[in-house]
Amino acid sequence: MKRNYFLIELIKSPPFLIFIVLTLAIVLGVIIANHKDKTVHMKEDILYIAPKQK
Repeated sequence: MKRNYFLIELIKSPPFLIFIVLTLAIVLGVIIANHKDKTVHMKEDILYIAPKQK
């Protein structure tokens, strides 16, 4: 029975709650960042033009 109390107290503790909130924020940020369909991709066939020498 004491083990159940330990888990409940662990979940209620402020450091654990802060850890859960930060984890959720990071996961949501990654999901939102990767969800964009209109991303700019560089073309691979860009030619390099050397600057004119004086």
